[in-house]
Amino acid sequence: MRRIGLAIGLASVTLALVVTTPAVQAQQGPAAPVDSAVFQQGEQLYNDNCVTCHQAGGIGSPPDFPALTGNDHLTDLNLIVGNIHQGKGGMLAFPDLTADQIAALATYVRNAWDNEFGGVTPDEVATILSGLTEGTGHKVSVWEGVYTKEQDARGKKVHSGACARCHGLRLNGAGEPDMPPAPAIARATFLHKWAGQTLTALFDYVRTKMPPDNPGMLSDQDYIDAVAHILATSNIPAGDKELPPDPATLSTIVIEEQAN
Repeated sequence: MRRIGLAIGLASVTLALVVTTPAVQAQQGPAAPVDSAVFQQGEQLYNDNCVTCHQAGGIGSPPDFPALTGNDHLTDLNLIVGNIHQGKGGMLAFPDLTADQIAALATYVRNAWDNEFGGVTPDEVATILSGLTEGTGHKVSVWEGVYTKEQDARGKKVHSGACARCHGLRLNGAGEPDMPPAPAIARATFLHKWAGQTLTALFDYVRTKMPPDNPGMLSDQDYIDAVAHILATSNIPAGDKELPPDPATLSTIVIEEQAN
């Protein structure tokens, strides 16, 4: 699995997300029993996916990744399941995790360290996932022409000025010799890494994390133009409408490895 934080890493997101589905309310009364096998499974999932951002011991890396130990927001199972399955803002989603896996991960973070919020069952998670699915609006693929050639041209200028020294002019990670190693940010490898995420996650990541020595130095318009250039360099065709620097709109556009 990808090593991504529960928050879920690559952007600044807290666990204060309000999930609207009423399927399972915030915990009331005594904590539910914790199955030791489920807890151990959740610990493995946490170590595989979350520890890089939320750290061993759940101490987090505030403000980007909140501490999970002693976090009272973990009483709200709707919030946990929604964050893991859908992501939020720049938070990456884990749409491929099953209800059993989400239940295990939730059980672990709710009861590890100093937490005593009770166990979680797959049935509880499945109920919440059903509500999330029912509330999901229409989404489009990046392959459906979501940016314009003019926006790509602007994004190319942004990239050459702020990004190329690390990621290379061809977005292949071949930056300047005196710069630290940087990943490729286009084409097959990049699309595979980000497959299943919305453009909100990518947009929020680049505008809150890039460039590493001065994140947020560009305007939101420059950042979204740079995203358009990433899509163009990945051979994703242009359309007749520009990508807007609007997270709500971008949340309806999904990154896919190839056109369906």
